[in-house]
Amino acid sequence: MRIIHTDDAPAHVGPVPQAVEAGGWIHVSALFGADPKERAIPEDARAEAEQLFDNLAAILAAGGAALTDVVRVGIVMRDLQRDRPVFNEVWAERFGNHRPARSAIESAAFGRPGENARFMVEAAAYRG
Repeated sequence: MRIIHTDDAPAHVGPVPQAVEAGGWIHVSALFGADPKERAIPEDARAEAEQLFDNLAAILAAGGAALTDVVRVGIVMRDLQRDRPVFNEVWAERFGNHRPARSAIESAAFGRPGENARFMVEAAAYRG
């Protein structure tokens, strides 16, 4: 198992890596739409989703992969009905014709206190 890290995406506090690679699979840990340097979550849902995908792409690139290598994404949204449409727009823009499997659930309790993130994703990509 190899730990993947990049300064181009927010790092976790504590013992959680941004991602790990094993056997050609890259597993991205819980990821938010926070700015990598300021760690701030954008106030706008679209901007947050775009930053989240920027962060995901940066972590994958650090592991030698791209969004087109993503096989599955698990999504947590603070308000699924309100925020899913804008998240889906950004999803379609970033993934294009690539269609990884995904699930989405709603939870009011995730992330760090006070951050008020709308989205959190975990992803698995295969480099082969």
